[in-house]
Amino acid sequence: MLTTAFVVAATISALLAIAADWNERRHSTFYILKPLTTLLIIGIATAAPAGDAKLMLLAALGLSMLGDICLMFDGEKWFMGGLGSFLLAHLLFIPVLLHGVSHPSLPLWSAALALYGIVLFAWLLPKAGALKLPVIVYGLALMGLAFAAIARWYAHPDASTQMSLAGALLFVLSDSSLAIRKFVGPYAGAQAVILSTYWAAIGLIACAATLPG
Repeated sequence: MLTTAFVVAATISALLAIAADWNERRHSTFYILKPLTTLLIIGIATAAPAGDAKLMLLAALGLSMLGDICLMFDGEKWFMGGLGSFLLAHLLFIPVLLHGVSHPSLPLWSAALALYGIVLFAWLLPKAGALKLPVIVYGLALMGLAFAAIARWYAHPDASTQMSLAGALLFVLSDSSLAIRKFVGPYAGAQAVILSTYWAAIGLIACAATLPG
């Protein structure tokens, strides 16, 4: 019951936050609603079974909230703060997703995701300037997150791993959308796409952790 309340509250908060920054015409409430939404998703994750995986998940979500706060502000230092926070979050999400998977392996179709990453890197890196190395490191961690989710689903296909996989793929979509806005240029609806896919991503990963599996 409490988990459902957190899901409903997080959904409402996310919609209000997106509305508060529609087309990046930012209302002051956005500065409260953005971290609040992630905090409510952390509330969902508190229902996960106790153990190391839960602690790492909560830490990863906490780092994600720190990244949220950094990315609310303009400037390269704030961007690097957000990038670093989410990098550390991904490095924690990976062992969470691989928890209980003794022999990780990948299906053949996961090569399509690798190809997507290569094409995206080839397009964006020439535009990244001095941020090339941080972007490469971050991109590899993001891909590691996605492949960990695929390996978990491939080893134990059930409702929980399907949700985790959907969340990881949405994370790739969200960060790809953010990178395009950052290095290629603004586009209509960018913030709505980035935030909706991001919160759906971490929400699905958090919900998956509460399911048996």
